[in-house]
Amino acid sequence: MELMQLQMLVALAEEGSLRKAAARVYRTPPAVSIAIGKLEQEMGTPLRERRRGDGFPLTAAGEAMVEYGRRMISLRDEALATVEGIRNLAHGQLRIGANQSIGEYLLPQLTRAFQENYPGVKLRVVIGYSDAVLQALKHREIDVALMAGQPQDDDLRGQLLMRDRLIAVMNPRQRLAQREILHIQELAAEPLIVLTATSELRQRVTETFQRFHIPLNVQVETGTLESIKKMASRNMGVGIVPRICMREADDNGELVARVIEEFREERMLWIVCRRGGSISPSCRAFIRVTKSEFRNYSGTLPPAPSAGRRRRKKT
Repeated sequence: MELMQLQMLVALAEEGSLRKAAARVYRTPPAVSIAIGKLEQEMGTPLRERRRGDGFPLTAAGEAMVEYGRRMISLRDEALATVEGIRNLAHGQLRIGANQSIGEYLLPQLTRAFQENYPGVKLRVVIGYSDAVLQALKHREIDVALMAGQPQDDDLRGQLLMRDRLIAVMNPRQRLAQREILHIQELAAEPLIVLTATSELRQRVTETFQRFHIPLNVQVETGTLESIKKMASRNMGVGIVPRICMREADDNGELVARVIEEFREERMLWIVCRRGGSISPSCRAFIRVTKSEFRNYSGTLPPAPSAGRRRRKKT
């Protein structure tokens, strides 16, 4: 059974004339008659009554097939309209995954910019640890991911968006707040506030301290970056967070950020998609918007000290 055969049968029922039905579907009358005859053979029963003249009244089976034919044609038209809308980004859905720092501090701006351009596309956002988000992307539970680190899976491909670094945040009354640039040795005696051990950021902190043979004096470990900043502002210790967390100035003056010399500009932020296969129009549009927005972030992040400023501090 082909959809065109049903279209011909519906046209015949609604037009009441083989000639008019043929004109409606852009076929000749003999072609329509042959196509409906083949459909009758396939169904094993007549769908129209044979009478003299131009009329072709439908049998009970024919009327049933016409009703289903109308529904199938309607579904076809609906499917075509949906695909057209997705292609033109008039509607659709986009599932975005992000690690915590990007999800909390950059994704709100990205999604707002995207929806200003494509208000018909519904967004579903998943924020979690990097490994879990990448697994969701690989298993097609999300369409695109924003990560702090290049994907190592051959099934995924990433594009570098920007470079970030880890910094120290603290209350202005903390003794190290008077220093413009800190060294990792100075943090050995300080109570530190860091993310939980399962996070990518915590692993990066731990590895850096181990590389310089400095003990990691964890006073508090917590699950969110905002809680690190709030605890640090209350002088509970020194927090270590990505620099993107401090994009917006703290108007209340209860938190200051300081560069840690040993944490270089090595935390790279990536946008990741599945390798191979097609990328949906909404996903392509989100990648374009994201790249455009990230060009503006470099001017809003607290600048890293220049080499000259570092030399003056060391002397």
